[in-house]
Amino acid sequence: MSLRTVVEDDLLRLRRSPLGWGVALTVMAVTAGIGMIVLLFEIIDVSGGDPASFDNIMMTVGVLLSFLLPFLAMLGSYSAIVHERDSGSIRFLLGLPNSRLDAYAGKYVSRTVLLSGSILAGFVVLGAIGFAILTEPDASGWLLFLLATAAFALVFVGFGVAISGLSNSLIGATAGIIGTYVVFRGGWMILQFAGLYLSPPQGEVTGPPYPDWFFFLGRANPINAYLKILVEVFDRGQDSLVRQILLTNPSPPVNTIATETSYAVFTTIGWMVVVPVVGYLLFRRQDLL
Repeated sequence: MSLRTVVEDDLLRLRRSPLGWGVALTVMAVTAGIGMIVLLFEIIDVSGGDPASFDNIMMTVGVLLSFLLPFLAMLGSYSAIVHERDSGSIRFLLGLPNSRLDAYAGKYVSRTVLLSGSILAGFVVLGAIGFAILTEPDASGWLLFLLATAAFALVFVGFGVAISGLSNSLIGATAGIIGTYVVFRGGWMILQFAGLYLSPPQGEVTGPPYPDWFFFLGRANPINAYLKILVEVFDRGQDSLVRQILLTNPSPPVNTIATETSYAVFTTIGWMVVVPVVGYLLFRRQDLL
């Protein structure tokens, strides 16, 4: 019952929070909003040709989400626990009958509801428009896209709540989510190419094909894993521009499980499970009072 109380109280707080509404509406703007723009273009018949491809529009939304959703998910969850510390209400949150597990899990569940609800609402609108006017709509592709996006969001909800539980102030939590985003968005690629430069015997970055470890490391990034899944769901050919730009299609000589979709799925599920568990174990040892 105490877990349920924490979830309900935090959902009520989110309903009253401009930040919560801002995160939800931004997610819907990227999903439902793009669907509405496509609908408007078709109504006024801008191109004068056939409707856009379902796969192309879904992939466009997915690429935008790969940039925005990690930060939005952390932004919607970074204040979950540290706000209680700043306001002094942490004593009530951790008071009987609530345990630290109840508090942490309750905050995680409520922030998951915020992101999942906004993603679902946006995807319903996007899907309805896609099935109504776009060419070659694919119900299974849309469903897989929804599930992959929800799992991707949960990875970064986990990071947000973990950072919130380990931070001493809102400023520290803010720095934490910005740093996490920078690491995954740009720092990870720098690490990959630094490894190429430092690895013997060449001592310099050469062209593709890159060694197997380069892809294992690259696909361990949840952003890259998400994009790999999307490319497989909305496959536009081995030589498509998206595959080349996102480095999701390695050269033929590379033959490793790291280039398979199954590895991307495993990576996403791994982050989704490990991050909140490790976050809670560290939170349990925090001196909060």
